[in-house]
Amino acid sequence: MSIKQIKISVEDITMGMYVSCLDRPWSQTPFPIQGLLVKSPKEISSLRNYCDYVYIDVTKGLSPIEGTTTFNPPNTAGRKGARAFASSGLGSATDSTEVPPIEVKRGVYRQQVSLASEVEHAEKALLQLRGQFTLAVKQIAKGRDFDYQGLKDSVGDMVSSVVRCPDAFTWLLRLRLKDQHSHDHSMRSALWAVQFSRFVGMPKEEMSVLCLGTLLKDIGKIKLPNGLLRKRKRTSEEVAEYKKFVEYGVEMLRSSNVEPRVVSVVRFHCERHDGSGFPEGLRGGKIPLLARIAGIATTYDAISNPREAEEPVAPSRAVSLLYNLRDKKFQDDLVVQFIQSVGLYPTGTLVELTTGDIGIVVEQHAESRLTPKVAVLGQQKAQASGTYILVDLKDEGLSRKILEKSGQSKAKSVSKLAIARDLDLSGYDVDIAAVSGIFMQSTQVAMETIVADNTEIETPARQGGFYATLRNRFRL
Repeated sequence: MSIKQIKISVEDITMGMYVSCLDRPWSQTPFPIQGLLVKSPKEISSLRNYCDYVYIDVTKGLSPIEGTTTFNPPNTAGRKGARAFASSGLGSATDSTEVPPIEVKRGVYRQQVSLASEVEHAEKALLQLRGQFTLAVKQIAKGRDFDYQGLKDSVGDMVSSVVRCPDAFTWLLRLRLKDQHSHDHSMRSALWAVQFSRFVGMPKEEMSVLCLGTLLKDIGKIKLPNGLLRKRKRTSEEVAEYKKFVEYGVEMLRSSNVEPRVVSVVRFHCERHDGSGFPEGLRGGKIPLLARIAGIATTYDAISNPREAEEPVAPSRAVSLLYNLRDKKFQDDLVVQFIQSVGLYPTGTLVELTTGDIGIVVEQHAESRLTPKVAVLGQQKAQASGTYILVDLKDEGLSRKILEKSGQSKAKSVSKLAIARDLDLSGYDVDIAAVSGIFMQSTQVAMETIVADNTEIETPARQGGFYATLRNRFRL
């Protein structure tokens, strides 16, 4: 069926419609990707706040034509149409491989504390989890029982920290860990999975199961030869041998009396929506939900931190690659919600503003992920005094005043003060560990008062540390 788009007023949007195009660039809205299946009144309200009209694709969602109550009926549209029908809430799919949309409960978790106040707690939780995880891997490798309860308690501390303030743990894990790749990868993947589950309002008990399963997903690799693990191009026989790590992991965890639900995540996290995964080649709804989420988190981290590359790709590129896998390797709406949970510019991302300034994303707004708080590094005043300028892009007017006062003339002339693009870290000389250490030291900063248009503005400043050191780490 060919794509059919219809232009409608935002006042006529209803749940079940698929918005394919807006009357403005998608980058100027809170929606991080192009294309939106409207599933909640909140999404309708957001579209109405940003747009006057939109285009809807009637082959992917409900039609605005009077009397139309469904689209691509299951008896004529095939598998994809049946799934869309089920997702609309107007019917149910009969194929056991079909999957209902994930239940999203917005507002279950609100940020309870500031980033600065949570960093210390997050660091303690990270170090504890890191120690417990490393010890567990060593004990399992030697065929011993491991302290599962201790690991579980550490996971609980991580989940609690992410619930209170997700940016603190994200920043630490993104920048501080310098262990072996497999440890880094497992812990980052677990973080992405927990962030996602927080975003959709999953109960904390489920979040902990998901975190444990994602953390332990690669434990079976300790039974594989190091040469096989390090090899980039494997023969078909070597690929078959490599894939056995899932079965090895399941066997080891079962013998250690790990909870069946945690083992289930490990067992099925490599299965894929289209049946192309392993070890059983399951499809769609036959893959447990938590394993589907773990698979997406694992893939996102692999894209963001490819083992073969010295530096990760830019976050927007990782999001684009993951988005292209929707409805193929992964369930469509899970991918969309996952991308919204991590945002285009995760904490710690190097970005360029429309003024040409370079900065680092310090903290995000849950409801406005395209306008985070950014530590701007490229100001002349900052170079002279050893300070940095913290701007909150959500308040564009105030951010303009701060940048103008600090000597950035373009802040007044650009049509919109925003993030122009994220930067691939491989193009910059960045000492990630040093950046992390500086950030940790800068959570308690002095307040510098500047005056813009007769208005006193307080902005964090740290003498002789943050900017001066970062400037030496970047080739700007």
